[in-house]
Amino acid sequence: MTRAKAIAATVVAFMGVSFSAALAQGRGETVKIQDYPGIGNLIYRVAVTKGYCEKHGITCQLQTVPSAPLGAQALLAKSIDVAVVGPEVQIMAGLKGARLVALLSIGQRNPFLITVRNDADAPAADRGYPAFMADLKGKKIGVTARGSIAELQFGQLARRAGLKPEDFTFVAVGAPNTSYGALISKQVDANMTFEPSNSMCVVLKTCRTLYRAGIATEPPEVAGTNGASVVAVMTRDAAAKSPHVPEALIAAARDAEAFIQAPGNFDELLKIAQGFFKFDMPRGEEIMAVSLKDAVPSYRIAISRPALKQIADNMLATRQIEAAVDTAPLLYEKAP
Repeated sequence: MTRAKAIAATVVAFMGVSFSAALAQGRGETVKIQDYPGIGNLIYRVAVTKGYCEKHGITCQLQTVPSAPLGAQALLAKSIDVAVVGPEVQIMAGLKGARLVALLSIGQRNPFLITVRNDADAPAADRGYPAFMADLKGKKIGVTARGSIAELQFGQLARRAGLKPEDFTFVAVGAPNTSYGALISKQVDANMTFEPSNSMCVVLKTCRTLYRAGIATEPPEVAGTNGASVVAVMTRDAAAKSPHVPEALIAAARDAEAFIQAPGNFDELLKIAQGFFKFDMPRGEEIMAVSLKDAVPSYRIAISRPALKQIADNMLATRQIEAAVDTAPLLYEKAP
């Protein structure tokens, strides 16, 4: 390559980088983003704390909305600009006429896990899934709410193990803070729950975890959802009207991901998390640290297209929807 061509190539490359950066630059907009109690929306908690939103020309304002359905409602009511939901909620909203697009992943891993008390009669526990499911047959299973994704996914685990959902009694026990109490007081025999439930078992040593969907390899219907479990969504109209805003949101989230995934940043990351929320329970700080360390691998912003399709296929299999859904239109055109 001649010197002139080399210089030209360098200039073109620089212009390309500069142009891409410019596209990802906001214009001073304030963007209201859904947050959750607990460790919550860590991607944007980091982006806010570290100044990544301002770096990309926007102000990120976190607004606590405690559930995904309520987040979708707030988004459609324009109380917030970005909701943080499971793809199931996005799909159901779409079937009702809401045009939502997923910008990025807020949490890649499937959050659900199964916990039992230490004194549980579970002789097949050490043999893993599907063996331990027979130990739970006929037992009371705590779920976040009746008809919830937790209950539906437990039903999938049951079917793949040769059992039926009707072989179990499901009890609504709420979030981990209340589901843990229901388990320890023997109101239920096991919980289909989420973090910090596993961390509470690890730290308090009163229970144990039989199954973690986020690292499971079986069954494929559940393991296949890893990569798209929780996504940040905007309305398609808002994204089209101001495309520089979703691009700035993605750029800020990419910076936050890099910070979260750097091992040397964990102590600062823990301080950031504790600045937003603390577990009000015995040994809460230790539980928070264990839970956060366990969750770090999930905080990547790329959305797995096969995982998104698996989630839609699961909804069809469990009769949440009546027909197959094309998942391609669910994604923002520049979603990672």
